[in-house]
Amino acid sequence: MQTYLVSHLLRTNVGRVGLILSLFLINPCAWAADVPLSNTIEKDSLFSRWMKSKQTLPTLIYRLGDFNDLHDRVEVESMIRTYGIGGVIVPNGDQEEVKQWISQNQKRRTEPLLHIVEITNIFELPFDDLQVFPGRFSIECLTDEDLVFKLGLAHADHLRKMGIGLIQFSELPNYYTNHEIKKVVNYLNGLSAGNISHYLTGQNPIGLANGVGTGIQMTIQIVDVNKVAENGILAKKTFKNYRKKNNDGQILIDQSRQIETTIAQIERGAGLITVSKESKPQELINALLLKDIQNKGSFKRHVKDYYQLLNHVEMQLKMPTDEATSWENVSRKFSNTDITLVQDKNHLVPIINLENKKILTISDNKAVFELTVDKYKTATHLPLSVLDSPIDSLFTMLPSEAIILIDLTSFENEADFIQAQSICDSLNTRSPIITFYSQNGSFINNSQFTTLIWSPEISSKNLAVMVEMTFGARPIIGALPGYLQNNGSRKGIFRKAINRLTYLSDDELTVDDKVLSRIDSLVEGAIAEKAMPGCQIMMVKDGKVVYDKSFGYLTYDSLSSVRWDHLYDVASLTKTVATVPAVMERMSEGKISLQSHLGDYLSAYHSTDNTNLTIENILTHQSGLKSYIPFWRYAKYAADSAVFLYKKKKWRRKYSYHSINWNDSIQSWIADSKYNSLSNNDGSYRYLYSDLGFMVMKEVVEDDCTCHFDQSVRELIYKPLGMDYTTFNPLERFQSTQIAPTEQDIGFRSTLLQGVVHDKNAALLGGVSGHAGLFSNANDLAKYMQMLLQNGYYGGVQFFPDSIVQVFTSKKNLDDRRALGWDKPDFSVGNASRYASERSFGHSGFTGTLIWADPEYDLIYIFLSNRIYPDPQNYKLIESNTRTKIHDLMYESFLKSGKEANQGI
Repeated sequence: MQTYLVSHLLRTNVGRVGLILSLFLINPCAWAADVPLSNTIEKDSLFSRWMKSKQTLPTLIYRLGDFNDLHDRVEVESMIRTYGIGGVIVPNGDQEEVKQWISQNQKRRTEPLLHIVEITNIFELPFDDLQVFPGRFSIECLTDEDLVFKLGLAHADHLRKMGIGLIQFSELPNYYTNHEIKKVVNYLNGLSAGNISHYLTGQNPIGLANGVGTGIQMTIQIVDVNKVAENGILAKKTFKNYRKKNNDGQILIDQSRQIETTIAQIERGAGLITVSKESKPQELINALLLKDIQNKGSFKRHVKDYYQLLNHVEMQLKMPTDEATSWENVSRKFSNTDITLVQDKNHLVPIINLENKKILTISDNKAVFELTVDKYKTATHLPLSVLDSPIDSLFTMLPSEAIILIDLTSFENEADFIQAQSICDSLNTRSPIITFYSQNGSFINNSQFTTLIWSPEISSKNLAVMVEMTFGARPIIGALPGYLQNNGSRKGIFRKAINRLTYLSDDELTVDDKVLSRIDSLVEGAIAEKAMPGCQIMMVKDGKVVYDKSFGYLTYDSLSSVRWDHLYDVASLTKTVATVPAVMERMSEGKISLQSHLGDYLSAYHSTDNTNLTIENILTHQSGLKSYIPFWRYAKYAADSAVFLYKKKKWRRKYSYHSINWNDSIQSWIADSKYNSLSNNDGSYRYLYSDLGFMVMKEVVEDDCTCHFDQSVRELIYKPLGMDYTTFNPLERFQSTQIAPTEQDIGFRSTLLQGVVHDKNAALLGGVSGHAGLFSNANDLAKYMQMLLQNGYYGGVQFFPDSIVQVFTSKKNLDDRRALGWDKPDFSVGNASRYASERSFGHSGFTGTLIWADPEYDLIYIFLSNRIYPDPQNYKLIESNTRTKIHDLMYESFLKSGKEANQGI
């Protein structure tokens, strides 16, 4: 008898005289065997040491019922110290608490200890605070099997960092089809590849295998006793015969039963025994010790197998960690891959041709659902309560020919879902409907919605993504699990993305948000210095909005905070966002040639010196036209009639006033204007930025057009792109409170300019000119710039041939200052980031605006402000170079050069 038994009997049987007398018969030299064991994990060494002392019962594994049960944890801690049990099965708990407890347990035993996690829901770790990982239902909806393998790798990485090297899986759901079984195989193989061993309990751990589960790569062979013997009860040769038919080296695991049965199971092959507080482990231990189990040959073999298992697991835990397999590095690949287009009978998804669409939403989620829809296409919004109205009443309140988006993600019971389906069926007779639902997949198995988008998990992020998918910003690749279909097939319609902007959530960012956060302090400082009252800033990287913020207020009185849907007077951005695309469209139709002359299009230029000015030279500001002529000085604003009268000088300071056609007059004056002084010897002209050329280009564009310039660009460009906040003369469509004011115009119009163009010459032309007059917001301008970065393609529409986009955004000659309409980076004037590539292009506006795109890095930068409020002489924004510093930070958020600008921010 060994010292271990002495310790046990002293602890449990003091007072029993017969047993006390027996203690005197024990060899006293045995006490010397109670020495610390080595920490080596080499199995033969550990087994040899055990053979010398036989102090512990390493084949006993304690299963916690609940990690949060402190009494249960204290019991297992005692058994680790006193009896040297070989492992603990952990079923749940806070991951950090479990990690710390595992670390403490290793100190309670003189040799390593097995920590096993029990997973009852396949694909899900059982610990709290693990919302970062997708749930089981999400994994069942994946169609990319490689992602399931990567999930196994990521779970393995996470468990190893917690100190867990072994997983016990419960029997799989019996309703799993081969589709789900295949995922299980890939998941388990991912765990194995990530150096996490695992075993499965139950008689049929692979479920409805049918050959699908045969590909599991097992790193160890732990076999549940129920798979070997009927009812799990072993006969004398049951396990021996089983091992002959299967791979040798397997370890049989069993749950503690009645004491005599458990002892018999051990003697007949059960190498590991799991105990719990319900199984009264102390009684079993007493019986094992009294039976002198340590000296049984069968038990010694089990102990040797245990140390072999322990050695294997410990070696795996010490393997180097591959950070590439961590969840932090692979999580983006899982993003939204589970969302499923369950039905789309009329091919509504994705929505294309926005110019012909009206959108109406029915939802109670303003902050996410309605906002996300509006960023793609301005919609009419109604609450879910309208579904309680009689159908006839619903018909009267719904606009005709609208696509109706109904958000049912807040519905939790089947009755509400079925009722909503009935209402949608009725509405669908008049308008196409796209329904959004989440969570309970069983509801949708036999649903009859014409178009249904479903997510297995509901969150604000998922709801926004479902809307983005509806507009084609993201692909849809999910499919329902096979077990939801009667025939076991998977139901899901794939849709490719059509390259609209995607709005990323924080956990999807591929840039350094810490660098981008420096933009906030930079802007807040500029506002504090009154360089501007507020602004909108947007950054788009790789077609994804990664930074989108509004700062400050519309005015310095802080009454109205800047919102994303506020409009700004973009001033000279009009040249590139209105005139340039209008010219590109005419050029793609063969109606305009860059080498053509003004006289070819405008009769007013036939007999003037300017008749031979080429379209190309005008667009590159190398035509010889003067930079600017203040035509407004010939005008007087009549506030009572809101018109500009021609001011004709009679004598000295006496004037006469009368109405004229300002458009015709200004064109005539430009046609008769003299050249600037920057001529070359060959008759060509050097660069001189000119408003006049773009005022003329508006007339060229309108020459053979059946509609006005502003109507043309709206129909051809803005409406198809979903640029609903981009317009000339915004007061015709928006309230003044939605528009940022510019100058307190004292000398010309004697009013605060809000919703009317700041540029005085553009004002004479009715607010519509080729050089100024456009109003927009950051979101709209990002769509336009993204279309150019995508070589003229956006939202399923090819707006321009890619060759024309390249021509307009590139310099014709290396020595040219600009491309066609577009500015190019010039580091001597600091018009763009120092990191901007030569391929980049953009433009700035006098009112405090800037847009810039870089094809080299697939980067877009939008900055809109009203720096000239209330005084156009406020140049603090320009003097501080704030816009360019922000541009620098955007590059630094993803460039790996290690060099940062603006260290003082």
